[in-house]
Amino acid sequence: MREEPLSLRGETVRPLPRRNRRRRAGRVCAEDGCVTRLSIYNRSTFCWAHEPEHYYVARGRKKRAEAA
Repeated sequence: MREEPLSLRGETVRPLPRRNRRRRAGRVCAEDGCVTRLSIYNRSTFCWAHEPEHYYVARGRKKRAEAA
């Protein structure tokens, strides 16, 4: 048998990540005349072609200006 003690290492059990929110199945684009079916994971009421334009908002730290 072993002379040195057996050491075990492990991690604590973590909870599972939150499930994705789902929307009602069978939704269609809200644009008049558009029959595109929306995904249950798409939270918008419009398809990609009729979605209003959104501007990207940069988050995080700004890069430092390098000394010249």
